[in-house]
Amino acid sequence: MNFRLYLIIIIIFSAPSRALTKPNNGINLEIKPITCMVKQAGQRCEMTAKIAWQSPAKMNLCLFQEKQKLQCWEQAKEAKSTQIIQLSKSMLFTLKDAKNNVVAKQNIEVHTSVNQQYRRKLRSDWSVF
Repeated sequence: MNFRLYLIIIIIFSAPSRALTKPNNGINLEIKPITCMVKQAGQRCEMTAKIAWQSPAKMNLCLFQEKQKLQCWEQAKEAKSTQIIQLSKSMLFTLKDAKNNVVAKQNIEVHTSVNQQYRRKLRSDWSVF
């Protein structure tokens, strides 16, 4: 790999988490890392994600990956967990309460290290060398 790719990976993984929450409920969701790297588009990415959330009051909450339930907590004000997640595209993770209302959400993005669409040929087809 070249220096630029290493630099891009370091920048992506050192960037602060962008937790998306409703501003008035006081519930914070943080999932790290926020990106997953694959070699080519369409490949499956598996990563270990660290999940943490805090709430001002005790609540029953469940974490969902799109529509799939990953984990639930009962009568908790905060939680920390580690999950092995698989992604083939960027996905939305949501924290839902007992009434199935979304109280916090965060998007995890899948990035490719090689973008074939913008690669140019280094040599022409007719070159002898």
